[in-house]
Amino acid sequence: MSISYQQLSKHISIDTQVGPVKYLHIFPEYNRGGAEIRVSRTINAMGPGHGHAVLSISGRTDAADVLDPSCNVRVFQGPPKKGPIRFPIDLWKCVRDINPSVVLTYNWGATDAVLAAKIARFRPVIHNECGLSADLDGKGWRRQLARRVLLPGCYRVVVTSFTLYDLAIRKFGVPKNKIAFIKTGVNTERFSPGMNDELREKITHGDCRSVVFGYVGSLRPSKNVPMLLRAFAAAKPSMECPAVLALFGDGPERERLTDLARDLGILESLYFHGYIDNPECAFNAIDVNVTASMSEAASNSLLEAMASGLPVVSTDIADNKRMLSDENRPFVYAHDDHAGYTSALKTLANDLQMRNHLGEANRSHVCQEYPVDRMYREYANLWSQAAEFAMTRPGR
Repeated sequence: MSISYQQLSKHISIDTQVGPVKYLHIFPEYNRGGAEIRVSRTINAMGPGHGHAVLSISGRTDAADVLDPSCNVRVFQGPPKKGPIRFPIDLWKCVRDINPSVVLTYNWGATDAVLAAKIARFRPVIHNECGLSADLDGKGWRRQLARRVLLPGCYRVVVTSFTLYDLAIRKFGVPKNKIAFIKTGVNTERFSPGMNDELREKITHGDCRSVVFGYVGSLRPSKNVPMLLRAFAAAKPSMECPAVLALFGDGPERERLTDLARDLGILESLYFHGYIDNPECAFNAIDVNVTASMSEAASNSLLEAMASGLPVVSTDIADNKRMLSDENRPFVYAHDDHAGYTSALKTLANDLQMRNHLGEANRSHVCQEYPVDRMYREYANLWSQAAEFAMTRPGR
C-alpha cells in the first residue's frame, strides 16, 4: 500500500497492529531497479515481524509488488519537493513522524534523507552506494563534496563492489571501519541452466540453427547498447550460423536503437522483447549474455547470466572482470574497444564447445562466490546491529 506524506500521521495511527517502524528504507524512487529489488528480497528473507518501511522520495513504488505481504511493509510517498532548503526540512518532518530506529538511504538521490536524518538527530544512518555513475567517477564535484560532508558521519556506508569501496575511502573520506562491503548475491536455484523453448522459438522464428546473443537491462545511454549493435553488425557476416541479438528491457533509447539497427542492416536480426518480469526466462532462451555498459558497480544481470550457465561478453568496468570466472575473463573489453568486442562475438558464435565450457565455469564460480543466502545474512546482521546500537543511545 502506498500513501502520501499528507496522509502519514493518520496512517500510522490506524495501522498500529503492524507495530513500530524499526527500519526505514529511503529510495530516490522505489522502482524495479537492482538495489530496490535486492532490498525487497532481503526484507522477504528476514520474514514477518521486523518492522520494515519504505519511503519513495519520487512517489514511484513499482517495486512494492516484490514485497511479501506477510512482512507488512508500509510504503510511503515522500513530501513534494519545494526547493533545496525546504525539501530536506519537509523530509526531516517525514522521518520524525515515522520515527524509525534505523534510517537506510540508497544512492545519491537519497542524500537529502541523510541530511534530514541528521537534522532529526536520528542515529544510526546506513547509507548505501549501489551504483556507479559519472558523479561517482569524480566529475560531479558538488556531489562528491556533499558526500564527503555527510557520509563519514553515518553509522555505516555499504558498498557492493571493490570499485565503490575504493571510491568511498579516497573521494568520500569514509573511514575503513565505517565501510561495509557486501557482495551482491544471486539465487542459483531460480537462475540455473535450462531451455525456454517457447521464447527461443519466438526469438529465432523457429530456426534451430540460430545463435542468440542476449542483453538484459534498461535501454538508457549509460548502457552503451549502440556499441553492442555496431559490434554485432560487424561480426554477423563472419558467423557460420544465423544469429539474433535479443534485447530484454525498455527505456529512452528504444527508438534510437531501432533506427540504428535499420541503418546497420540488422533490424531483421534484432529482437525487442521489452521489460521482462522474470529475467530467468530470458537467460534460458539465449546462448551468450552480452553487456556493453559504461557505468556499473556490481551487475545483477551479469551474476544472473553466470548462474544460468551462460558465457558472457562484457565491458571492463567496475568489478565485471573480478566477478567472472577465470576462463571468461579474456572476453572482457574496454567500452570503446569495438574490434575486440566484435571478435568475441564472432568467436563465441562459431564455437559451441567454448560456449559450453565458459558457461559451466561461470556457473561454478558464481555458486561458490556469490550465494544469495550469504548476502541476505550479511544485510540482516548489519541492520540488526544498527538497531541494537540505536537502543543504547540516550533518549531512545
